[in-house]
Amino acid sequence: MSLTAYVGHFVIQGRLPWFGATYDEESWVTLLMFVLGAIVFAAIWSRFFRRGPLEYLLNAATRPAKRIR
Repeated sequence: MSLTAYVGHFVIQGRLPWFGATYDEESWVTLLMFVLGAIVFAAIWSRFFRRGPLEYLLNAATRPAKRIR
């Protein structure tokens, strides 16, 4: 889930102004929202799936390389 959380933080941070939200780059509230959001998402996702969405795609993309020798 670390890759998914990492990419998710960048995507959400880039989309905040689109939703009319403003944030201070030094705000503790923004930091807590990102951290708690990642924890909640990871906890819910891991109950149903073994890997994160991006980890699954990366695994699927590299699976054919295991057969090459």
